[in-house]
Amino acid sequence: MWLAAVAILLASAAQVLSQQLDPIRNYCARFDHSSQIKKAAIYIDGGTQSFIDVDDTGKQTGNVTMGINTHLIIVDISKPFDWRSNVSMTAVPKPGYPHRSTAPPVTTAGSVLYGSDDDPNIYLFGGTVSNVNTSFPGYRPALPMTYTMWSFNIKSHDWQNYDLTRNIQYRPNSGMNAGSREQHLSFYLNGQVDWGSSSQTANLDSSTSIYQSGMIVINHDTQTAMNVSTDALVGKKPRSRGGLQYMVGIGPKGLLVLIGGNEKDVSDTTDRGLGELVPMDTVHIFDVSSIYDDRLSAGGTWYEQPVTGDIPERRVDFCIIKATVGDSSSANLYMYGGRGANDVIFDDIYVLSLPSFTWTKVYQGDSGRYGHTCHRGSQREMIAVGGATSTNLSAGRCDWRTKGIDVLDISEMTWSSKYNLSTAEYFVPSPVVARIGGNEQGNATMIAPAGGFADRGLARMFDSDFVSSASAASQSDSTAPATTEHPSATKRAIIAGGVVGGSVLLGLSIAAGWYCRRMLQQVLFGDLAARLEMDGKGKSMSELPGRGTAWELPGNEPAELWCPTAMGSPTSSTDVDDFKHETSSDRELGWRGEIECEGNVVRRQYVLDGA
Repeated sequence: MWLAAVAILLASAAQVLSQQLDPIRNYCARFDHSSQIKKAAIYIDGGTQSFIDVDDTGKQTGNVTMGINTHLIIVDISKPFDWRSNVSMTAVPKPGYPHRSTAPPVTTAGSVLYGSDDDPNIYLFGGTVSNVNTSFPGYRPALPMTYTMWSFNIKSHDWQNYDLTRNIQYRPNSGMNAGSREQHLSFYLNGQVDWGSSSQTANLDSSTSIYQSGMIVINHDTQTAMNVSTDALVGKKPRSRGGLQYMVGIGPKGLLVLIGGNEKDVSDTTDRGLGELVPMDTVHIFDVSSIYDDRLSAGGTWYEQPVTGDIPERRVDFCIIKATVGDSSSANLYMYGGRGANDVIFDDIYVLSLPSFTWTKVYQGDSGRYGHTCHRGSQREMIAVGGATSTNLSAGRCDWRTKGIDVLDISEMTWSSKYNLSTAEYFVPSPVVARIGGNEQGNATMIAPAGGFADRGLARMFDSDFVSSASAASQSDSTAPATTEHPSATKRAIIAGGVVGGSVLLGLSIAAGWYCRRMLQQVLFGDLAARLEMDGKGKSMSELPGRGTAWELPGNEPAELWCPTAMGSPTSSTDVDDFKHETSSDRELGWRGEIECEGNVVRRQYVLDGA
């Protein structure tokens, strides 16, 4: 979307290609990268980067070149530093890149996933190839989708690839991601596909972007994925470039909070810049426990909740972190920066407090940025990484943060070049205290939304009975437990299989004659309902079952199941009682597997014998 500006920059700026461009030494600016914090380090991958020429002393000389960050950059945060003088940063090259097709990819607008605490790896997922400068050293066109995800071992620095194409047909970019380290899960919501997604999409026009429905759930114990529909959440307008945050300790398995971003109809293939910005006076909540029980067959449970207070302007490309006060009376999500309508770049910070669902503006500056990332480095320090300060790339403006990082005290709301590895306890900023009551240590008095929770199921997740009048009218006290569906218009029960629309459109855009197909989603998670409460040893399960039931079809079975098409095929309903992924306990209960086809879509269901 920045091609016109980049063309001007490339034509007018002096090139420094004769110099070995280092992403740290020659740093000018970096945005649309991805990053993750793990084991006292921040890992920064990819992104569009501008490089500036420097002399022997490291002084910037002014010549700027647009390009890409081809390295994985590691920032050591195990000890205090001042980024102006002594921050430790290392650029790790990707083995074999760009000459070997099996080398780890270099992308923008991707994601770095955490995995779990006892996992020594981080994971690179998604992204697109940047074409801002195809003559830049290290540029390589997009490769096939065979290796959708890569791991990097933070101890040995070894790389490994994983094929997730069974349920992820195209590599998405610009989607929202979050992770549950306790459950070893990663979530990737919506996003888009464009010409840089893979070699299969390379013939798309550079102005074409196709938004993708669905939420990808990755299990890092087995390195497998499933795709859950989000049609009931976003309809035909998937989102991109918003914020997604996992919150532990709320509800049975935690929740996801979806904030802002933009949206576009899946049938609209044109690049419309920011597109239609999503209002910030409403947030959406996903009950993570709904992927463990019979609600999975309906795609999981989303809630829509109105928000009050200082409503932020609509925006994309911001970053968010979370902080919880000691007595757990409030959880606060900090949203920093971003880009809005008419090329407005924000330098502000808003706090979304739960369970009051209120926005409070806590900071206003005059040096906006977007396309950055941020992480909570210590109890009360946020580390901001990269970002662009102008939408006019031809200006060649460098980041005043010459190392691309800065530090914010999220209690005092003050910026500094110094990271103190502070052991001081987090306390609630005074503007937030004024909004939700209590004091700096917690004791919030506003423990529910001003108008009540929009859905009784959401209220239960926060151990509250305060619901809105509309919700109370539609849901009686006799409503079944929260693991069942509630007849509320605000609750979104997602229907699995709705990801087809965007993928079909993309396939038609790439080549005529592509088959419309879907994968067996339920195979990935097995029969979760049968093992929801106990694991067979009298112990509650805290993560998706990765053992005892195969998450993939056995090697001797077909990798895909095809429904009838115009070309003709076998019967449209096939008994699969002999499939190895059906367990003996299923048969003892009288269940058998059955595959049903609806048009070109394969669906797997369990049905009771004789039903």
